[in-house]
Amino acid sequence: MKNTQNPKTVLQILKDADTRLSGEKIAQELNISRAAVWKRIEKLRDEGFKIDAQPRSGYSLTSSPDALIPEEIESEIDQESMFSGNIIYYKTIDSTNLIAKKMAGDGAVEGTIVIAEEQTKGRGRLNRQWISPPNKNILFSIIFRPQILLAQLFSLTMLTSLSVVKAITKSSGLKPMIKWPNDIYINRLKAGGILTEFDGEQDRINFVVVGIGLNVNFDPSLSDDIQNGATSLSRELGKKISRVKLLREILKEIDKYYDLIKIDKIYQIHKEWNSYSLITGEPVRITSFNSTEDGVAESVDADGCLIFRDLNGKRKKIVFGDVSLRVVE
Repeated sequence: MKNTQNPKTVLQILKDADTRLSGEKIAQELNISRAAVWKRIEKLRDEGFKIDAQPRSGYSLTSSPDALIPEEIESEIDQESMFSGNIIYYKTIDSTNLIAKKMAGDGAVEGTIVIAEEQTKGRGRLNRQWISPPNKNILFSIIFRPQILLAQLFSLTMLTSLSVVKAITKSSGLKPMIKWPNDIYINRLKAGGILTEFDGEQDRINFVVVGIGLNVNFDPSLSDDIQNGATSLSRELGKKISRVKLLREILKEIDKYYDLIKIDKIYQIHKEWNSYSLITGEPVRITSFNSTEDGVAESVDADGCLIFRDLNGKRKKIVFGDVSLRVVE
């Protein structure tokens, strides 16, 4: 039977220990030198881990930061996961999607994740700015190389947004919903968004990059630009949330739903996605370029198109590309 646990690291050994551990004991367990142990201890300290050291009794981990470093994320991810060993971490970056697209073009493997604590040029759909202070939220992009048709591209947006809402529910008990085509809402306020970009041709997809931005411990009410329409998990829950635990849960859900795409069961994702839809049966306003139209959102089809009924009762299929939608109160 294959061992699905990740190889131990200095961090994991310190976390598992119920007493102080000498550098020699850690070195023996990892089959490395004591000097290598010391270097890894110093690196962990640089990343915000508090590690006490006593000359005779050794090291003990006293506190951990809520930092999205690979060692923390991978400590509870199976080696069989598409993400195992493929996590790239930045403290500050222009955009996780920009870096992931470049890496994908250079041949990065499927499942590569680019995570950032801060983005200087973060953006959402329709090139809107994404506001996120450092070390507060979850910002990452995933490289997919799916064997699907171009018409099925929206299934990756669906599986990602579905994974996010399922992980939020499991981790916090909150009840998030999905607003077509790519937004995460809690109590009718925006808490996150998905940005899907791809490279392909008419009959094939070379790669897809899906970016996720989720407000976790940031209070949008403190920002003049987004205070009226946005929220965060901590604001709705009334307390801080572990970003590390939540991201682990999101990745586990993505792994699970991506397996359905691999065996051609996109319909299962579509069905469950619609059960979390914020807009089904709701009066909505569609804005496209300079035109605005009111009506009712009936459903979203498997290709990601909104089935919309206008005020005259005419049903239309709306493609999400250049459309902005809001629920009419």
